[in-house]
Amino acid sequence: MTTADSGKNWLTPMLETWRNRRAWILEQQIAIARIAAPTGNESDRAALLQQDWRACGQLVTRERAGNVITRVEPAVAPMGAVECAAPGPLVCLAHLDTVFDADQPLTVRQEGSRTFCPGIGDNGRGLAAMSVLARVLQDPDVRTRLQRPIELVLTVGEEGEGNLRGASRWFDDAVGRSCLPAAAVAIDGPGDCTIVHHAVGARRRRITFTGVGGHSWADATTPNPVHAAGACIAAIARLADASRPGGVVAMTRMHGGEHLTGVPMQAWIDVDMRSLDPVRLHTMSIELERIVQRVIHDESAREPARAVHYAITTLGDRPTGMIDNRHPLVLAAASATRAVGRIPQSASASSDANVPLARGIPAIAIGAGGTGSAAHTANEWYDDADSEIGLERV
Repeated sequence: MTTADSGKNWLTPMLETWRNRRAWILEQQIAIARIAAPTGNESDRAALLQQDWRACGQLVTRERAGNVITRVEPAVAPMGAVECAAPGPLVCLAHLDTVFDADQPLTVRQEGSRTFCPGIGDNGRGLAAMSVLARVLQDPDVRTRLQRPIELVLTVGEEGEGNLRGASRWFDDAVGRSCLPAAAVAIDGPGDCTIVHHAVGARRRRITFTGVGGHSWADATTPNPVHAAGACIAAIARLADASRPGGVVAMTRMHGGEHLTGVPMQAWIDVDMRSLDPVRLHTMSIELERIVQRVIHDESAREPARAVHYAITTLGDRPTGMIDNRHPLVLAAASATRAVGRIPQSASASSDANVPLARGIPAIAIGAGGTGSAAHTANEWYDDADSEIGLERV
């Protein structure tokens, strides 16, 4: 019997067991999605998963940043097993938070194999997969085959202004413990064929415009912060066109004015810039500030004594990083993808894997089965058809 045959015979009963529990996994996923977890307020969802992990026999800790962590050590290896020469763990991460506010209705609607609910895929699916992993790793057949420890980490602050806070904290602590992981796998959303090994970097900026304000008739020539914001939006749209395909610039939020009949005293806009190239990110950031300076100059030219002023605030910086598609971690993921009957596809994205990649630690991000769409919107849906394929790949 070949090694491959032996591995298949050992793995097949376990996979069959979890195929038969697909309905249970979806129930866990829905229960997770029903708990609000806006960035910075993930505690209720963390408590649910912490309790779940303890129920399946894991020793669970929750550190000060809010990450929930459990560690599985290899069992004593049987006679003739290969011993591990590198003790660094493999870390698997899945983020707890969503982009939605605490008052977002989390109503679940099901149509056939589709489930509609904000956050049902991102990252309800990844978190449900972590519940399965916590149980799989307790299996004696798995533990005797582990060649290094595995840490499962539920991270806070992955989305938006969270700025990868939880993942950054875990890797900072790993440095402090002199226990850097050998590799990292972020489990994020649905999917069963893509392998993210290029981390998209991001710079998020808020531009605030302030002025003296006044009456919309009597002070009509007063430099206007909302006018400045509008001119910036138009110029940033042109920057977005010029930045493609290597960079992406998106206006994501805006606000301005105090009441209907007054020249505003304040306005602000949020800008999200992304690229795989850190130099490109830096260039786009410089051009953004030049745009703002030009607009402020033009808007204030009529009455310099009552000029509009600006401030640019950093809302988040996500680092870039990558590993080659010939790296052993990518090859292992590709092999697993083919083993479940899918064609591996290289991809780029922004996830918790950005943090280790930027620090020179091999990392990928993968989905946890099923399909979905409309992530980050109230219309998000997840389709559970064939979802066991992606979970088996994990």
